[in-house]
Amino acid sequence: MIAKLARRQLFSQLRRSDWRALLISIFLMTSLITLLSLTGDRLQKSVAQRSADFLGADMVLSSSRPLADTWQQDAQKLGLQSAPVTQFASMTEADDAMLLASIRAVTPPYPLRGEITLQEAAATALPELGNIWAELNVLSRLGIEVGDTLQIGYSTFTVSHVITASPDRGSGFRSFNPQIIMRSEDLTATGVIAPGSRAQYRLLLAGDADALATFKAESQTQLQSWQRLYEASGDQPTTRNAIGNAGQYLRLSALFALLLGAFAIYLSMRRFAADQQQRTALLLSLGLPRAKLLPLFSWQLVLGWLLAAIPGTFIGLGLHQLMMLTLADLLPKPLPAIDLFALFSSAALAGAVLMLAGLTTLLPLGKASILSLFNPNSDSTFAQNKRLYWILPPGLFLLMVLFVESVVLAALLSVTLLLAGWLAGWVVQRLIHHACSLLKGRLRLMPLLTLRIRQQRQWHRVQGGVLVLLLTLMTVLFFARQDLLQQWQSQLPADTPNRFVINIQPWEKDGVTEWLAEQQIDSQLYPMIRGRITSINGVDKDDAFTPTQLEHNTLNRELNLTFTDAIPAHNTLEAGAWSDAKESISVEQSMATDLGLQLGDTLGFQVGSETFTGRITSIRGVEWASFRPNFYVIFSPGVIDALPATYITSFRLDSSQQGVSKTLLSDFPTLTVIDIEQLLAQAQELISKLSDSASMIMVLTLLSGLVLIITIVQQDLVKRRFEVALLRTMGATERQTRQLDMLEYCLIGCASGLVACFISEGLLALIYQQLLKITPQWHPLLWLCVPAIAVLLLTITGRLVRKPLPLPTSYTLLKSGS
Repeated sequence: MIAKLARRQLFSQLRRSDWRALLISIFLMTSLITLLSLTGDRLQKSVAQRSADFLGADMVLSSSRPLADTWQQDAQKLGLQSAPVTQFASMTEADDAMLLASIRAVTPPYPLRGEITLQEAAATALPELGNIWAELNVLSRLGIEVGDTLQIGYSTFTVSHVITASPDRGSGFRSFNPQIIMRSEDLTATGVIAPGSRAQYRLLLAGDADALATFKAESQTQLQSWQRLYEASGDQPTTRNAIGNAGQYLRLSALFALLLGAFAIYLSMRRFAADQQQRTALLLSLGLPRAKLLPLFSWQLVLGWLLAAIPGTFIGLGLHQLMMLTLADLLPKPLPAIDLFALFSSAALAGAVLMLAGLTTLLPLGKASILSLFNPNSDSTFAQNKRLYWILPPGLFLLMVLFVESVVLAALLSVTLLLAGWLAGWVVQRLIHHACSLLKGRLRLMPLLTLRIRQQRQWHRVQGGVLVLLLTLMTVLFFARQDLLQQWQSQLPADTPNRFVINIQPWEKDGVTEWLAEQQIDSQLYPMIRGRITSINGVDKDDAFTPTQLEHNTLNRELNLTFTDAIPAHNTLEAGAWSDAKESISVEQSMATDLGLQLGDTLGFQVGSETFTGRITSIRGVEWASFRPNFYVIFSPGVIDALPATYITSFRLDSSQQGVSKTLLSDFPTLTVIDIEQLLAQAQELISKLSDSASMIMVLTLLSGLVLIITIVQQDLVKRRFEVALLRTMGATERQTRQLDMLEYCLIGCASGLVACFISEGLLALIYQQLLKITPQWHPLLWLCVPAIAVLLLTITGRLVRKPLPLPTSYTLLKSGS
């Protein structure tokens, strides 16, 4: 019987605006969190999968010296798959043509993640002995075809297949060189690798996450200075930054969607419960036992939740699939499976918030009096049960803990929101009071408005606090999106270079410079010398740095050093000043921060058998994803000029200059030209599609905020009905009472908007620095738009929602006392 009665009441409640607002809030909250949770989860998994496919493994041990067999044995004991790889650069020869290629000597099973894609399928997973697989660039530049032979060292190989794509290309510029894959068994016969040869030795690893974590932990104490351990999550800086920031934005949006939904559900439930007193009294008068009230309302909430959450889940799933379809070309295939927990957790969260709000607002109805049918003021249920509202904060806190998976973060967010809401509400109320004082005597309705504001100051604090938090959440989402998109776009400006030229010898420098000038190509050549950091301020690096600092990339490999007479135009001076004095150096900002380097410190370097020092006179900001030659350390002239060096440069070619690369190689055959046009196009496409996805999320979030504003205004107007009725009977016109309400909304909106601007600026700066890792910036547009938008939203919503109160209705309302 209770379920049947609840079902009937459910549909009759649909005529009520507060019940509709409640269902819409549940629907939007479920849709948004489903969309954001699924998308964030699959984006993260896709990044990890793509990185693993890019590396050819889940983890890679890399070394500039041959690896001991014990590494592979230790991996096998943990149940990990392993595959050794030797990669080196060598000249290849076919007839009279020569080409510097990057050659990988591999052993099955290879690769461990991803796959090698060929123009024509091969019968074996790797080349047969005596054969090689090569990229099309190798064949075209050597002028050969499939089936022809080429020479590597002392051995001749047959090109059996053409590689179109392959993982594990190596790191640095070797990854851009034309690629060749051969069997490790054929390597010795080539005679290319000898003691002292420059080669990279890698051990690819794949397997269970726990086994990988164990291998990583055990290897930390065994790694030598020439060895490094890479994980799949640590590669692909350009796409990783964009997708990683997108993931952070989605998680931020999901958290804000949860808070917006919780606000709207609670306020809707509060109004709904307040209006259920007479209905409850009627049910009791008809014989319904009080013990049946809670099951009755619980059934209504459950049915309402199902009515809103089920379509909300499917709409969120549909939007997620649409977003994934948009990004499909940029994500690895097959896409990671949908996490069923993430799919249904949003509906569960909405249901939990609904039950918490229902518990605190509907339980007091169990003590409703039948006398309220005759005298609504006789029921003081709500005044006597305010202690029930203390159930809501710990319940919401628990949900936040489950959502963000961190007690500390949830506690920080909860305390911040409570303090910010209380403080914001107090400031808004004081600003409104001060504005009334300034306007006193200037407007005809100000005495009435001043009296109302004085009487309603407690409600204004609550209302102002909620509005400020709402405006802050929406403002942070909008401006974080705008600045994030701007940061994404700035990663790849229109003039981003799409060609690198390396292996420019000193005797070719002037000729290449003149050739580029003749072609009207804006470019600068930088000398490149490979060296290691050995000391700081005369102390050996092993003694001078902490164990954590000693793991830094710059201390565990050879750095590309350069010298120039000025800081490169694409770098920024962050501290100190450029100096032409001998032994002056400029270091990159993140390196200086991580290693604790200060202006005036002296670093020791070693290049081959040569040792020298440099004193830090400036610190530079470097954008590593700019596709321009960048260096951790730049020397002033006069220190490393005499050391053997090659030169590097980058430049941009448009579609009408595609033949320039071929002409350059024809005039300078020993150069290596690296075409990164495809990588740039992919990154730009990714940024464009992420922008569209962020716009869709922003629209849905704004809709949630709009529902909350409507709910707040509706509650405010309900509180005003008795006061408006009293004013009407005392001679006020409908137009005057409407103007009084609109004037109040203008003051509340303006004050709330200004406070929201102040909080938003601080919160955005914190989010940019700690979460999104982008440079904070000031937003003048925010201070102009947010107060104006807040005023417009409140006044327009109030005008649309507010119903006229005729004089007869005012008399009836005052007589009823409700």
